[in-house]
Amino acid sequence: MSLQGPNSLPGVGPLRPNLPTTPASGGTREGEGASFADILRNSIQEVNDLQQQADAAIRELTLGKTQNVSEVVQQVEKADLAFRALLAVRNKLIDAYEEINRLRV
Repeated sequence: MSLQGPNSLPGVGPLRPNLPTTPASGGTREGEGASFADILRNSIQEVNDLQQQADAAIRELTLGKTQNVSEVVQQVEKADLAFRALLAVRNKLIDAYEEINRLRV
């Protein structure tokens, strides 16, 4: 059993999101992973889409267009979970920024 690095597990490669990037929007060249800015931008857009879907489901429920309450609750919970995860990432970024500012050069 050979490990790929000091903290590697056999058969587990590096984490790389499969996000589409376009060169016109500041994407990356072929062979490179997506930039952090692209990943963050796509994550924010995905959370926004989930929240809009949840709002639409609530609207349809209140207008009587759907009777499936469990599906509406599921969409709202999914949007809430995605938002909380994005908020946690934001908090970690702020902590890292503050830590860098405390460093003395």
